[in-house]
Amino acid sequence: MTKSATKEGTMRYAQKFAGRAADGHFRETQRMELSSLGIGTYLGQPDEKTDVAYTAAIVAAVENGINVIDSAINYRFQRSERSIGAALQQLAPKGFTREEIVVCTKGGYLTPDGSMPADPNEYFFREYIQHGIFSAK
Repeated sequence: MTKSATKEGTMRYAQKFAGRAADGHFRETQRMELSSLGIGTYLGQPDEKTDVAYTAAIVAAVENGINVIDSAINYRFQRSERSIGAALQQLAPKGFTREEIVVCTKGGYLTPDGSMPADPNEYFFREYIQHGIFSAK
């Protein structure tokens, strides 16, 4: 299994919805077949209940013709990307492959892992300064 969408995979995905999706729902761009609608993962609480809801929504979206998912590392303290991963795992046995699904993400943010720590300064010092990722100078 590849770790990203492919031309062949997204074409295969679009074919699964031939005759069911509206004309023009899938469009070729970036040499892939993308659904004209996507699902985003920005808002919500950083908690288990929201994780489960996002995972279920992503599964339902992919099962119904949406193969574009938007996320970023800072969405819900990394939990949105993990919910996407959980959804992809649930979709695999249902015949949906990673190659069929486009995940758009953004980097460049420094974000806590899972929830806001009680002391953000201490967290960033411990995780980034002490590990030598950044210098305190």
